[in-house]
Amino acid sequence: MLEAAHRDHYHAPLAAGLRPNLTGDQKMLDALRRSSKSWVMKVILGALALTFVVFFGGDIGGRGGGSHSGAASVVEVGDTNFTVHQIGRELNDQIQRASRFTGRQLDTQSAIQAGLLDQTISQLISRTLFDQAAQQFGVTTPLEAASAAIRALPQFQGPSGRFERGQFESFLLHNNQTEAEFVNQVRLDLMRTQYLDTIRAAAAAPAPLTDTIFKRRGERRTAEIVIVATLPDARVGEPDAVELGNFYNANRTAFETPEFRVATVARLDVETLAHEMVIPEEDLREEYELRGNEFVQPETREISQATFLSRNDALRALALIEAGKTFDKAAEEVSGLPPVVLVRISRNDVPVAELANAAFALDLDVISEPVKSDLGWHLAEVSEIVPGRTIPFNEVRDTLRNELATEEARDAIFEVLNDVEDGLAGGASLGEVARDSNLTIGRIEGVARTGQLRDDSTDAAVTPELVKRLFSIEQPGITETIESRGGGFSVIRLDEIIAPRIPSLNEVREQVITAWQAERVAAQAEETAQKIADRARGGEPLESLAGEFGATFEKTPAFDRSADGSTFSTELITAVFEANLGEVIQQSLTDGAAVAKLIDIEPADMLDPAREEISAALTGQIANDLVTQLAEALRNDIGVDVDRNALEDAFQIQ
Repeated sequence: MLEAAHRDHYHAPLAAGLRPNLTGDQKMLDALRRSSKSWVMKVILGALALTFVVFFGGDIGGRGGGSHSGAASVVEVGDTNFTVHQIGRELNDQIQRASRFTGRQLDTQSAIQAGLLDQTISQLISRTLFDQAAQQFGVTTPLEAASAAIRALPQFQGPSGRFERGQFESFLLHNNQTEAEFVNQVRLDLMRTQYLDTIRAAAAAPAPLTDTIFKRRGERRTAEIVIVATLPDARVGEPDAVELGNFYNANRTAFETPEFRVATVARLDVETLAHEMVIPEEDLREEYELRGNEFVQPETREISQATFLSRNDALRALALIEAGKTFDKAAEEVSGLPPVVLVRISRNDVPVAELANAAFALDLDVISEPVKSDLGWHLAEVSEIVPGRTIPFNEVRDTLRNELATEEARDAIFEVLNDVEDGLAGGASLGEVARDSNLTIGRIEGVARTGQLRDDSTDAAVTPELVKRLFSIEQPGITETIESRGGGFSVIRLDEIIAPRIPSLNEVREQVITAWQAERVAAQAEETAQKIADRARGGEPLESLAGEFGATFEKTPAFDRSADGSTFSTELITAVFEANLGEVIQQSLTDGAAVAKLIDIEPADMLDPAREEISAALTGQIANDLVTQLAEALRNDIGVDVDRNALEDAFQIQ
């Protein structure tokens, strides 16, 4: 397919009505080269090279998008629908990519809690909106454009920089894709990019804005700086009674306690209720029979396979093996690539049927004869065989019991909740309904609006949602019901409101002493810095003053406002850039004080290439804003509907 696309010439416009002046294969390639210089195409080519799933790409319900009919949809974008199964496949792809990136395998719930499901759906919606808009706009992408883009990917190029088909075929095999599927995916991505490029082309950062920002960012300053560090607390001692009392009275509000709320909480979750469910043995066996295929583990094999351009190449590799070379070395010598190892793979999971048939007919450590497929010629070697088996009922009994019990508990918990609400409405106390419905009951002895517990302990059950609902109750005695995402619920009753108060000095004596000492330490550093600054303004050099007062002196190299690599605080850097040339300034620090003298100002070099980088960055930001606004407009025009309840049920979002 790639060869055919490379040979043929395409003389239709790149995008009807969009770029009518660009026709022919050469102009198409020129357009691709130009667009490859834009940050958009760099993102696409870079993402393809790393993960082969571009910003818009992915495998949703087969290759190329959603469906227009069939199973019930949970996400609808215009006339394109996506089912739970399709969302699940895309989410799984995202999880696997994230796992490879982080180096650890993420489980589904952790990924969902980290926002990966929402991100998956958001990306799916955005690219589908842009797909539909591009099609309505008449944008098309010819086959040779996709071919050129694929050939340009470094991942598919050999040492000479030329496209290597063997590397391309290995990628397809690894990702369980056919060549046609991958090429079509790239065509869709390029089509979408053409459409978005017309929007981004309208973005340009105004020169005055670029100049203003670059002058500010590019200016560099040099200063002499003295750091007066704070002294250890022990050097200031403790306050006497009068000093302590005066400090407490001046800062009473700093020691005020927040409002605390005391509550009783009764809870029931699906897991707890599931433990109470009785599942008859016959139901378990019936479930086992119904799901019989699920417990059949097919034979799996570890297969090393090498792909060659011709049968002669495969035979050459076989001859090398017969002469004593290993399978790996022979394959790499002939094809230029090491074999692909398929670990613990079943027959149905091998993406090439001809290879699957050959590999699963081999005995252990035997190398196949050359096998032909659409991807080329293959040799296969089997290094491990794990026989298939049917998992017996007793091995999965507990798992089946937990699954059925959880399913029944999810249904039954609503009946329990109705009983609880009916009981409370009928005048029963929270304790009574908790006892009758077997709820877990506990008490919160005081929680602030921030979630801080009165005794400074921690309690995972005191969730932000619970605290929010508790502080929405206007008076004690009122109950509120909170349904959790996991299917459980909590009933909270506000028992008492403990108003904010200022504790007596005796109650917070140690806190007051600590605060007084911290203030004195800071004041001493400020006093020393003030003396240094006053004398420096009188003409004395900062370096000698630093030595006299036991402070640290430094003459800085020229630095900009970011002060990369500097240990100075942001506040000090800002103060230096607000000072006039020759001015001496004083700045408080979190751990002391500083005195600085500005000794040189170096204006930004307006010919510096960094100015163009800022212009490009601003243009990119403006372009992103335009695309974001476009997506929102398309959302309103085309229509998007997400069934959150169905998604939460399907993915059991906690």
